Amino acid sequence: MANRDLVKYHLRGAIFASIAESAGNENLSRRLHSEVKLRLISMSDEELWELAKRTADPPVRPVELSFEGHKREAEKYRATASEWMDDLLIQQPLTSNKKGPDKILIIVGELTLNSELASIFSGEGFSVACIPDYPEALFKLCEFKPDMVILDEDLPGFNGIEACSELHRIFGVPVILLGEDPSEQVWARAVEAGADFYLRKPFSCDESLVARVKAILRRYKGRQGDRKKESGRAT
Repeated sequence: MANRDLVKYHLRGAIFASIAESAGNENLSRRLHSEVKLRLISMSDEELWELAKRTADPPVRPVELSFEGHKREAEKYRATASEWMDDLLIQQPLTSNKKGPDKILIIVGELTLNSELASIFSGEGFSVACIPDYPEALFKLCEFKPDMVILDEDLPGFNGIEACSELHRIFGVPVILLGEDPSEQVWARAVEAGADFYLRKPFSCDESLVARVKAILRRYKGRQGDRKKESGRAT
C-alpha cells in the first residue's frame, strides 16, 4: 500500500512553496522547495506511482510518463542534495515587523462565529481578515502576514490539528485552535501541533478572549526580541 499521507503532504508542500515564491518571500520559498525535494527523494517507487496518478493529465501526460518524470526528478535531487540541504535550516517567521495594528487571520467555517470574532477584534483595534476555507487562507497568509491565526479544528475537508501544525512549523505564527472535544488527548495533540491555546466551543467572545490573545502576542513578540538579541550578540 502506497503511503498516501506522504504524497498528500508532498503536494500540499509544493503549493506552499509556490505561494511563497509568488509572494516574493525568497527564504521561505527556498526552505519549502527543499522540503518538497526531501519528500520526493524519500519516496519508494510505489509512492512515486501514487504521486504520478495524482499529477497525470491523460492523454497529454499519462500516468506512466508522469511516473518516469518523478523518478528523474528524485534522482536529480539525490545527486544535488549537498547543494540544497542547507536551505532546510532557513527559519523565517511569516509575521511582519512593520508598525501598525496587530493582524489576526480567522479561519472559521461557521459564518456566525466568524462574524462575532471579527467584530470583537476589530472593535479592539486589531486588523482582521476572515477566511472560511483553509486552502484559500493559505494564499491569504503570505499577503496579509498575520500576527496570529485563530483556527477552527472542524474545517471542511481538512484536519484542524494538522493545519495548526503546518501553520506553526512552516509559517512560525501563533495559533489559537477552536474545538469541541475537552479530552486530555485532544489537548495534548493540540499542544504537540504547536497550538498556543485550545479554546473549547462554545465560548464567549468577550474581553477575556481579547486579553488572552494579547497575552499570547506579548509572549510571542518577547521571544522574537530575545532571539534578535541573541543573534546580535552572536554576530
